[in-house]
Amino acid sequence: MQVSPDAHKIRLIFIINGENFPVEVDVHALLILAVEKALVLSDNTGRRNPREWEVRDSAGTLLQVDQSIKDLGLREGARLFLSLQVGAGGTLR
Repeated sequence: MQVSPDAHKIRLIFIINGENFPVEVDVHALLILAVEKALVLSDNTGRRNPREWEVRDSAGTLLQVDQSIKDLGLREGARLFLSLQVGAGGTLR
């Protein structure tokens, strides 16, 4: 039996500034790749570096962006909240 190339794809819903941005991603990809896609879709012009953002699931759990979607246990339609890390916009004095 041949597996469809879409068999390993799921859709995650990123919430950025209160708006939903659906991203289709391979379950074996790192979460940071999905974050990059979501930031591009959101037309976020100020902060596109995905390392400046944190990702939390609907329960508020902080997710590690260097883990795969599968290893994080994310499922089709999972809602993920993106917000700037505290201090990401500040300067050192």
